[in-house]
Amino acid sequence: MKRITVEQIARDSEYGLELEVISGSRGLSRKIYNPRIQKLGLVIAGYMVYLHPHRVQILGYTEISYLRGLEPEAGEKIVADLCSRDVACFVVTRNLKVPEYLLRETEVRQIPLLRTRLVTARFIERVTHFLGEMLAPTGTVHGVLMAIMGVGVLIIGRSGIGKSENALDLVMRGHRLVSDDIVEVKKTGTLDLMGQAPEMLRNLLEIRGIGIVDIRQLFGVSAVRPSQRLELVVELLDWDNSVEYERVGLREEKYRFLGIELPLMRIPISPGRNASAIIELACRNHLLKKEGINTAGDLEQRVLRLTGPKEAKE
Repeated sequence: MKRITVEQIARDSEYGLELEVISGSRGLSRKIYNPRIQKLGLVIAGYMVYLHPHRVQILGYTEISYLRGLEPEAGEKIVADLCSRDVACFVVTRNLKVPEYLLRETEVRQIPLLRTRLVTARFIERVTHFLGEMLAPTGTVHGVLMAIMGVGVLIIGRSGIGKSENALDLVMRGHRLVSDDIVEVKKTGTLDLMGQAPEMLRNLLEIRGIGIVDIRQLFGVSAVRPSQRLELVVELLDWDNSVEYERVGLREEKYRFLGIELPLMRIPISPGRNASAIIELACRNHLLKKEGINTAGDLEQRVLRLTGPKEAKE
């Protein structure tokens, strides 16, 4: 299970969380596992059963006002009960002044108490984005990721079959390289996969017989992309005369990664076949399918229309 520490949130400078630690700094190593946050309205009202552990707990204007409106003894009891649970950290929004007993209890329990000047809604928007990125499921796959006419295409196949050479040909056709050899994939949202190159391999392509080349330096900034959403997987295969390959396109195969299924096309490679042109054609066909145009399906319907009446007579 992926996790981050509270310290990573506290030190953020990219997502604009604007946080400061005001108590419980010894607990900054506490772990956060869940990308969802929680507002503590119901919980501090006494419904502790609704507390979700390992989340960022938000104390906004309503929650702080409620605590301040209580008798100190009642507020201390609620906070003591709350801090006895498995809480990752608290964040107070709008630079609100917090009760002294909250500062004391979080310091004793070593639970980080952070504060931001952002209003609650804006902070929740930003921290949700931050947690979604940091805690997104990730994986790596051996292959080449290209952006072809806006379509993210993952090219896979055995080592030495020609993935990188075809990527070079596609770049020379005006398409863009994202990653060669190793693709880091991150699940964003429910159905989206984003791929990028490891930092060390960014913009680089390995061509056997020549070595490592820098595509950005050779072809310019328009020949590369830092990341790309995956939409299609193309598998390059050695041609086997004993195998009957798909010729019409009615059978749709899937490639499953991180729980998401992507369309899969298998392309057999033999001398004289221009695989890069076929990959480009596969992307064009994929774009047509997204618009509701399925050539193979239309052909099947045409055949059925032509043969249907004859079969009915027989």
